[in-house]
Amino acid sequence: MARPSLARCTRPGAAAPGRGGRQSSAREAGTVTIELALGMVTFALLLLLTLTAIAIGVDHLRCAEASRVGARLAARGEPVSQIVAGAQQSAPEGSRITVDAVRSTVIVTVRAPERGIFAGLGIDVTAVGRSVAPKELR
Repeated sequence: MARPSLARCTRPGAAAPGRGGRQSSAREAGTVTIELALGMVTFALLLLLTLTAIAIGVDHLRCAEASRVGARLAARGEPVSQIVAGAQQSAPEGSRITVDAVRSTVIVTVRAPERGIFAGLGIDVTAVGRSVAPKELR
């Protein structure tokens, strides 16, 4: 019994085997280059968004720590200028620090400035830290 031949027949102008059955034309010559360029731009934008999101996370941690420092100083009865100076040491650069006294507690809020691309897009992704501490009796 004879085995059927596995050889392919090729006709003039047909795509060569192993090329996906397509013949490339002059119109498709730059397609890979464009796809690569678009892929690189997309990757760069995603990297920028990721790094900005990480920076916002770090700012949030720094704001939380700065508000705790300020609340401890306020609870001890330190003047507002010392509270702000103490919190400013731990806070991200350009942060706004507010100190409020409500009955027997103090509230210190630290708000970092908006970051990079999110601020440009109008998306409010601001890091905020707020700490509440009871006033100590002297």
